[in-house]
Amino acid sequence: MKHVIRFIWFLIGCTFLFPLYWMISMSLKSKSESYENQFGLPQAWAWENYSEVLSKYDFLMYLKNSVIYTGGTIVITLIAGTMLAYCLSRMSWRFNGIALFYISLGLIVPIEVVVIPLFKLVQTFHIKDTYFALILPYTGFSLAACVLMLYAFLRSLPKELEEAACIDGANVYVTFARVIFPIVMPALMTQTVLIFIRIWNEFPLAFILGAKDQFRPLTVGLHSFFVSVGVSHWGHIGAAMMLTSFPIIIVYMIGNEKIEHALSGGAIVK
Repeated sequence: MKHVIRFIWFLIGCTFLFPLYWMISMSLKSKSESYENQFGLPQAWAWENYSEVLSKYDFLMYLKNSVIYTGGTIVITLIAGTMLAYCLSRMSWRFNGIALFYISLGLIVPIEVVVIPLFKLVQTFHIKDTYFALILPYTGFSLAACVLMLYAFLRSLPKELEEAACIDGANVYVTFARVIFPIVMPALMTQTVLIFIRIWNEFPLAFILGAKDQFRPLTVGLHSFFVSVGVSHWGHIGAAMMLTSFPIIIVYMIGNEKIEHALSGGAIVK
């Protein structure tokens, strides 16, 4: 019975890996072979698809924009989220419960509901056609999950940590920077991987708020490439998808254990 269950899970795993196999094989097929041999291995490895895509598709500019959006969101979210989670979990103040409830609402508000008011806000603050037009909304949508995960993590720490630091003469800022922050590094690394995957793959907000081509990330640039190429050359489409997906595959391979631990440990609902 155990072998049967393992075989079933193996088949399920293959179904998840098949799109990746199809994307890799399609990226290495010529224009004619991509129609004649859709699912098999390429008969002739067309590596020139990648060079042709790089010459037609401004990959480096879109890659730079995605790195800026993802990196900026990660830095601001982790700094603000850690400080807010520390205030909510380790300090007693009047509106503590209300603030935690308000933060929790961020998990249930879909992006589609706030697109129009968000677009108006971006115009009002005159940050349209800048990197902050996406970094700030991304940070807002990422804060809720970050704060709640760190809140649960910080609540499990003993109060004696702050008491010992206070006896040594450390104020709240020194305690946070030198005692609490190093302890929460594993949770921060988990959040880094989760935020990276979410922001790197985000499309709706980037498509609406990233109006100018010079501020568009990889997802929107890939959409523009698909529109220009159409279905005339599936080899180019596969190569473009591989170039766009390669960073996220590397990050997931490095941080998949942290993601599994975060999802199976019940950190958010602790």
